[in-house]
Amino acid sequence: MNDTFYPPLKRIAAIHDLSGLGKCSLTVALPVISATGVECACIPTAVLSTHTGEFTGWTLRDLADDMLPMARHWQSTGATFDGIYTGYLATPSQAETVLRVLELLANDETLVIVDPVMADNGRYYSNLDDRMCQAFRRLIAHAHVITPNITEAALLAGMDYQHDSHGEVYLRTLFRRLADLGPKTIVITGVRTESGEIGNLAYDVKTGEICRCMRPARAGLFYGTGDILASSLAALLVRGATVPQALTTATLLTDDSIERSLHHDTPRRFGVDFEGALPAYVRRVEEIFKTEG
Repeated sequence: MNDTFYPPLKRIAAIHDLSGLGKCSLTVALPVISATGVECACIPTAVLSTHTGEFTGWTLRDLADDMLPMARHWQSTGATFDGIYTGYLATPSQAETVLRVLELLANDETLVIVDPVMADNGRYYSNLDDRMCQAFRRLIAHAHVITPNITEAALLAGMDYQHDSHGEVYLRTLFRRLADLGPKTIVITGVRTESGEIGNLAYDVKTGEICRCMRPARAGLFYGTGDILASSLAALLVRGATVPQALTTATLLTDDSIERSLHHDTPRRFGVDFEGALPAYVRRVEEIFKTEG
């Protein structure tokens, strides 16, 4: 008889859209969170045929009317959630719905992670505008961790987006303005340096410390990488990793996925090859939590 004790799985509620083709949002969050050893419960905000980047003629069905009934049913089961992780919202009004979901499902121990998915490369995604930015500002006031890319960070902070590189003064100002919105930890992705590196920075609002994970920049966009990074980071933090551990491990998974896509010459709009990067990722996660048994 095996007497090994395994602690119960942590559980995250992932509130994202489901894009059927293109490897982003829930089709990324579910496998990445699960590979981290965390249960992933899903509330889809919308169903799209594809994501909205480099695809045309995509379909979208808003599921706002289903979100609260799902949350109420979960509440009635007595299920508890160690984390609630939100991403792409189909409309600004869905941010208010998410706030009501938080009232139903979050408790004092629930880590709330908000990925304010709305823009990249200096502009909003299709069908989104400043109203979405205002909606995310309201939602971020209830978050412990936020994970904007550099474009989203600039929009949320009310600052101009810098296309080429992002200096220390610019980044510090971004962090301070985002901290005023309420989060405790701010992770900005897609930060570029003058030396040609790109990477992710985590800022501890209480201490002012910045953790950096940088790498040589690759040309062009890689769809879904923000979702990979944020999903991994959310699951690792919920499971108990430190911010530096989570940022480093999530960045390595993202980098490995990009490298595999470049090796296989995967068309960019179909997302990156994160599937083959998961085994090495799982080994890194096991190393972090090896004392759990």
